[in-house]
Amino acid sequence: MNIGFFLRGIARNFALIAIAGLALPATAQSLIERQQTELHQRLPQWNSPRIPEGMQTGDLRRATARDSGAQALSLSARNVDFYLTGDIGFHVDQLAATLEPVNAGEPVQFDDPRTFVIRVHHGEVLVPPKALSALFNAHILAYSPRPLNNMRVTTQDDVLSAQAGLKLWSWFPGTWLDASLAGPIALNASNELVFTPLDIHLLGIPLGGLLRGLGIKLTWLLNVDREGAHLIDSHLALDHRKVFPPPALAGNIAAVRLSPAGLHLRFADNPVAKFAEPPEPSNSYLWLQSGDAKLFDAITTNANVMIVDEKKDEVLHFNLYDYRRQVADSKLFMGEDGAIIARLPSYHRLAQQAGDKPQ
Repeated sequence: MNIGFFLRGIARNFALIAIAGLALPATAQSLIERQQTELHQRLPQWNSPRIPEGMQTGDLRRATARDSGAQALSLSARNVDFYLTGDIGFHVDQLAATLEPVNAGEPVQFDDPRTFVIRVHHGEVLVPPKALSALFNAHILAYSPRPLNNMRVTTQDDVLSAQAGLKLWSWFPGTWLDASLAGPIALNASNELVFTPLDIHLLGIPLGGLLRGLGIKLTWLLNVDREGAHLIDSHLALDHRKVFPPPALAGNIAAVRLSPAGLHLRFADNPVAKFAEPPEPSNSYLWLQSGDAKLFDAITTNANVMIVDEKKDEVLHFNLYDYRRQVADSKLFMGEDGAIIARLPSYHRLAQQAGDKPQ
């Protein structure tokens, strides 16, 4: 059947009805009235601000079709692998945060992480050793000439260890020397993570005690001076607010610890921030509640979006920089209360199917 011909025929029939001055049948009128009555009953629920307790610090802006008036997009996460790009990311045990646009009034643009900041209110995240290794190799040390190469991070209780190739003063002796550094991590007065290598080996030779005994500082041998990462005397200071790829993190670390699982970071800036229960029970989810988000070229205002793995009982693995690949293969469900539930395939599975090389 020619669809265009069929549609034109329908249009002509409606035109003839209008010309003839014929009204819609009473049954059709009653159906429209019922539909509109239901719509007007739902509108207050859809348009009602859903800002979680303790997340909005100022007055709402005047709401429009493209702007709910909220300052930020509120995010609740539980038991989620949240990665920025490649292997750089976190396992989120539990987190309450706001995604705040750099330009007030704009939606949070998932396609441009530079345009918003993630402000952590409270919760705990884990940076696994693989993610720490990727952070150094693909981001912090991604420049030339660099002092360290192919860093491999492992962790145990209270100790972080790193094996890498090393060049003194970033150039000598022209080849990478096998080196290892191990020590604790603590917070300094500027709320930076400070790694202090106490056990230092070069070509298998222990040098930590010798360097300390001679008063030789690591800065005499190495130079690390990148955004958010600075070698000061014999301490490597990492500023979590600057050292990760965008979006920038905001919020203070309340406590830090090391375990075989990785680096644990606890946040407690705003413990009163509280979300309502998500639209459906799940042990692994991202929930966007209130605020405005732009994904692809579509804007969701006054967000009420829950993101879960397509396999209900599995941990959600979300990749921010490549979220489009996941959303393109997702299934969306919408409740009459306006809540959207997005069931996404695991990014791990998609990457494996596409034959992506591990980073």
